[in-house]
Amino acid sequence: MQENWVVYQDDLKVRELKRDEMDEIKQLSELCKGKLNLTDSDDDLKSLDTIKLALGNYRDNEIKDDEVVEIAFEIGSLYGTIIEKEYGWKWMHVEKNDNKGYCVVSEDNKFCCPVHNYIYTILTDIDKSNNVKLLFNMLEVIHKEKANGLYNFIS
Repeated sequence: MQENWVVYQDDLKVRELKRDEMDEIKQLSELCKGKLNLTDSDDDLKSLDTIKLALGNYRDNEIKDDEVVEIAFEIGSLYGTIIEKEYGWKWMHVEKNDNKGYCVVSEDNKFCCPVHNYIYTILTDIDKSNNVKLLFNMLEVIHKEKANGLYNFIS
């Protein structure tokens, strides 16, 4: 099956997610909500507090390498789904320079957040701040920022 890539520049390729990819993200998001004891009635700020606390707990305890990837995909999928719901961003697969992965993308396509990579970095890099709530709040006004080009990675 041919991929529907849109090539904007030599170093930038973007495509919509395939149905099975989107289904997996939704499934991982729901799985994470269950593990974190979140319900559909919980507001996004409570969910973000719970995500931040869970990431802190994972960082404070030793986790196996294979578990880190699993946790990053689960929490990243939930985090991205919250961004999608709250700000109207959309899921895309983005490749830019050496960065690639599933991202939530702003409505104007200027910014993208590689949520799984972002969560993975929080889990594995002790120098990376656990700033999931701060980043989320910044996304509300990021469209006002002047940015050159499309799909600028933020995390």
